[in-house]
Amino acid sequence: MNRYFWLFCALPITGEICGTGSVHAEDSSGEVEIGVGYLSDDAYQYGNRSGVNEQGLTPLLNVELGAGAEPASGATGYWWLEVERLGLDTGRVELEAGEQGRQRLRLGYREVPRYRFDDAFTPLRGPGSKRLPPGWEATDATTGGMTRLEESLVEVNLWQQRRSLGVEYQHHLDRQWTLSADFRRDTLEGTRALGGATGATGGNVRALLLPAPLDYETQIALLALAYTGTGYHWSLGYQGSFFNNRDSALGWPTPFAAHPQWAPGSGYPGGQNQMALEPDNQAHQLRVNGSLTLAGSTRLHMDAALGRQTQDEAFLPYTVNPQIDIVEPLPRDSLDARVNTSHVKARLTSRPASGLNLIARLGYRDRDNQTPIDVYQRVRSDASPQQAFMEARLNRPYSLTEREASTDATYRLARGLRLEAGYEHTQTDRDYSEVARTEEHGFSLGVRSTRWDRVMLAMNYRHLDRHASAYVGNRPLIDTRVPGSVGEEDFENHPLLRKYYLTDRDRDQWRLRLDWYLSPSVSLGSSVTHNRDDYPSGYFGLTDSEMVSATADITYTPAEAVRLTGFVNRDRYQRNQAGRSFRGSVPEDAANAERNWNTRARDHFDVWGGRLDWEDIQPSWVNGQAGRRLDLSLSFTHSRSNGEIVTETGPALDAAPLPELVTRLDSIHLGARYHLSPRSSLRLEVERERYRSDDFALDDLAPGSHPNVLLMGQSSPDYRATWVALGYRLSF
Repeated sequence: MNRYFWLFCALPITGEICGTGSVHAEDSSGEVEIGVGYLSDDAYQYGNRSGVNEQGLTPLLNVELGAGAEPASGATGYWWLEVERLGLDTGRVELEAGEQGRQRLRLGYREVPRYRFDDAFTPLRGPGSKRLPPGWEATDATTGGMTRLEESLVEVNLWQQRRSLGVEYQHHLDRQWTLSADFRRDTLEGTRALGGATGATGGNVRALLLPAPLDYETQIALLALAYTGTGYHWSLGYQGSFFNNRDSALGWPTPFAAHPQWAPGSGYPGGQNQMALEPDNQAHQLRVNGSLTLAGSTRLHMDAALGRQTQDEAFLPYTVNPQIDIVEPLPRDSLDARVNTSHVKARLTSRPASGLNLIARLGYRDRDNQTPIDVYQRVRSDASPQQAFMEARLNRPYSLTEREASTDATYRLARGLRLEAGYEHTQTDRDYSEVARTEEHGFSLGVRSTRWDRVMLAMNYRHLDRHASAYVGNRPLIDTRVPGSVGEEDFENHPLLRKYYLTDRDRDQWRLRLDWYLSPSVSLGSSVTHNRDDYPSGYFGLTDSEMVSATADITYTPAEAVRLTGFVNRDRYQRNQAGRSFRGSVPEDAANAERNWNTRARDHFDVWGGRLDWEDIQPSWVNGQAGRRLDLSLSFTHSRSNGEIVTETGPALDAAPLPELVTRLDSIHLGARYHLSPRSSLRLEVERERYRSDDFALDDLAPGSHPNVLLMGQSSPDYRATWVALGYRLSF
């Protein structure tokens, strides 16, 4: 028995793989690369892409192995294994085995890290931030009263690691029937910053950033049966998604001394708080899709699905403060949330005449929220008495129905000249929202020319016009309050405020693309995109936004083994927003135009870089030895962004200017592979990366710098690092 036979007999695959057509060792081939890498400095955020962020040595392993029988042998079994960056936090493993034209099994594992901050601080201890340090002192309800704050701080890293394990199996029952099954398990672990509040009666709220655990698991299962006939195809499938959060709640002690308006037992010492975390939930969907050739070039594609999403995680109690009397219990043990979903899409493609192509689409999507509505008499932030019935809130089971229709036409006017046109319409109906209906009409025009041998030109224009029904800004307030507890004119958000995704809007989009092949070795490309949104004047909220993006690239290939590329990209975003500052305790503020404010936000992004690839270099030191050659690659990238926020206020307000937001990234990468023989080589990789950023929301804010909020004190990322890796690869 050959040395690979055991691998496939252990897999749930039948037939020739473990029979007379099994894969033999002499049919195998692959590559194994072992090496070591060194990082010059600790660079926390550098690990997001590279998988390593601590100074020192790291072992590396890359493997590509595979086997497949020769066709003349009559065997159809095959397998391959790929291991990439083993030893780093961005490692990946994939294994596939099967029989050609009959069945296939694929296993995959991947890790994806995200490193946020390694310089955050907190006085809280224990898993889940459950206790304060011994000897904690709080003399008043501000961070200034935390007399031992600085000496009590401990460092905490904010990070997350996602791990995915997947299994895919496909079996061809015969020439027409195919059975597919997929399963994926994703886990997410780490620590994040989560805001918690204590005290919520008027202006006495105290808050803090908590190091909260991340411990999620999501399992997704798919099963599908497909049939392919002459001129048609259809499939029927099921998908299930199951989310589990191992931490249902986050509790923490109050670090602030009691405020005079808080309920007894709310402040330090003894005050406790609790919030619910993301609840367990699941979703199920049945889906059918297919395609059918009707006549000639006309083809119909259909896709339909029915689904249900549920969530019945047990409610936490109204409060964990034993000194607050709970007069009315929770109306139910869990939300018992149920959402039914359905969607249908149809696409008809046809070529009714020479040079004319037509596409028509219809779509329907419905989200029917069947969650029961109840009255919840809350205890706000574990620090206020339970709300009376007339002050309570009702939950809102949002639902919506969306209908779409569109058509696209492409007509060849002449050789190398094509005209494109399209129309689209979308209607969305909502409940428990400020508007009951929005309708959007759009049309597009475009032209594409390849009439010149060395030039390709494409231009497109698209206009979208959205209209909304009457905007009732206080509808969410009225819908979530006990009937009779608020008046028809009462409001929380200002009556002139408009949410940008629910109000009227005009959108214009332009795009120009030019590709120019100057010679067989030189090509140029460039594109410009312009988007502009306009919202109705006279209201608060987003008034307009604009985006301009321009790119250019060049490719130069002086020889078959040499390739030089370069690119530059510039993006510009700007947004204007208007509002009015008003206090609930001063009703006349809502009508005072002197409390208006306007904000102009500008973001600039510039990226440019280049790359040189040079293969089959014959170094002078090889002395004419066959097979001794060198492959080189050199690339560099410069990226920068600037964000500016300028606020103008009326006479009754005062606003200081905000600092500029800045990021800078410079990266240079050198790769070299020296081929010792046709089957062995040495690889050298050198990368230098420098990252700088300034963010006024983070920088120079110590944990106790705000009197009413206990912060973590993390700063904007700023690092420089050099990564060097050396490896030996053997092919066989």
